[in-house]
Amino acid sequence: MKTQITKLTLLALAIAVSSCSPNNPATPNNPLSTSATCNTVGTDFQNLYAATVAQPGNSNVVTYDSEIHSYDFQVTAPKKICSLGYQSQPAIAGTPYLFEIFDNTTSTMVYSGSMVFSSLTTSFVSITPVVLTVGDRYTIRRIQTMWGTNIGNTIGRLVRNSTGNVTFPQISGSLMITGSKLYQNAGTQLNWAIPYIDIVFQ
Repeated sequence: MKTQITKLTLLALAIAVSSCSPNNPATPNNPLSTSATCNTVGTDFQNLYAATVAQPGNSNVVTYDSEIHSYDFQVTAPKKICSLGYQSQPAIAGTPYLFEIFDNTTSTMVYSGSMVFSSLTTSFVSITPVVLTVGDRYTIRRIQTMWGTNIGNTIGRLVRNSTGNVTFPQISGSLMITGSKLYQNAGTQLNWAIPYIDIVFQ
């Protein structure tokens, strides 16, 4: 009898323990989640860029010597940027680029940081996650003012149209690019291209 009571007590205790859970469990929809990843393969930007290159008259080129390459974007679902991808020019390999993300809706700089990228291929640098709000209009800028004696060192990879401007908006997944601007120490080009600045969502 005593053995049966002990077994029943242990069973009840096991059920009670297994049914307990923390008040704020880590889940994909919870800020405490530890399962979120920063996957740099198959990003919304990569898919958008490839689809834009495939459109009639568009091509993937490395060109346009201006200190600032930028594009405007929005998100269609709440997102966090966890990494930025870019490829440096060989002549200034090892020279950092300044990247800025500006919220045009709130007139707030939400990210600014200098980073170095590979000159052989697109490489990625992790950043402190930047929270993006649906409905806000953002601009991401790649800035290179340390180009030495050759402004040609400021060129970068981009998709452009052979006869006119790129069509906007361009959309893939939760990313919508609405326009672009290439400028500073060169003629200004509006909506002429989309620079290859990969923003990686967490």
